[in-house]
Amino acid sequence: MKFFLRILAGAGLVLLPFAAATAQNGTPAACCTAAAPPPVAPILPSEFLGWTNAFRLANDQAEAVLVPDIGRLVHFAPRPGTSPFRLDPALQGQTPPAGERFFNLGGDWFWPVAQARWAALSGDAQDWPPPAALADLPWTCSAWTDAGGAQCALMTREYGAPLHILASRLFRLEPGSAALVVQQRIERTAASEIPVVLWNISQIARAGRIALPVDKASKFRGGVKVLMGSKPDRKQLARCGNAVVYRVAPGAEIKLGSDSPRGWIAAARDADVIFESVLNTAAGEFPDGGCVVEVYSNEGLGYSEIETLSPEQELAPGTVLQNTLRIEIAPPDASHAGCALAAAARALAGE
Repeated sequence: MKFFLRILAGAGLVLLPFAAATAQNGTPAACCTAAAPPPVAPILPSEFLGWTNAFRLANDQAEAVLVPDIGRLVHFAPRPGTSPFRLDPALQGQTPPAGERFFNLGGDWFWPVAQARWAALSGDAQDWPPPAALADLPWTCSAWTDAGGAQCALMTREYGAPLHILASRLFRLEPGSAALVVQQRIERTAASEIPVVLWNISQIARAGRIALPVDKASKFRGGVKVLMGSKPDRKQLARCGNAVVYRVAPGAEIKLGSDSPRGWIAAARDADVIFESVLNTAAGEFPDGGCVVEVYSNEGLGYSEIETLSPEQELAPGTVLQNTLRIEIAPPDASHAGCALAAAARALAGE
């Protein structure tokens, strides 16, 4: 079954005074707003691809699977259908070994610190792999069905010194809906001088083309900044009005970024299209010289990463950085070769 995967940040990014209120069952009070009724029944962990502590959210339209032991959303697909996320078969059912700084399994996750700051945190002046402070470690997770019938799961992880933050992702799948709403949150728990960011990454298997928006007001030449590799030629990077489409080249490794405030990115796998968009409302500088969306593509490894970013924020203790992602699945209705991918992405963005 063909599909779109759509991610929309609805609440933007804000700084709020921290309140420690919780629901009676220990879940944050944020899950019990008018849009999210209180929990009424727990969802127990089950097995998925060898992981025994997986949490599955499902209705008649879509299914999502979270594995807190690796801190990832590992599966999101229509029912019936397949997930676009890459999952390395050799690593399925496994957890990172002790000392592993990046468990390159695939899936969807976020990092709370921009890569430009990793060298200062690593102790060896290297910006790859991630510093030990960001190494893959287990998250905690609880899941439940709420009073409105939505299935929810809350994943949290505490990062100690030198970050001093509590990160959380609250997933919500409404009954009869193909949309997965994800509230992402970083709370500063003690003083730290390290700015934080909501840098979301979805690792997509065998994407053939990626579209990004470009604007005339961009500070990047042609609206796109080359962050890694060589600038692609016109056969690889086609201009499509106020967007560009990068065609993944054999053996190529490249990273591109766009500073367009329109904030969307789309990847095509044959006729399937994955679309993500982010809405950031807070002021501040974006990472990598102002990039709002980025793509990292490594054809030799067989995947591309489509990424959305927030501005960096210096949080004082007791303040919060948050945004809301919306992941939606819908069937495609046309071929998306060449500039047709950009047109489809613009339509999904409501442009």
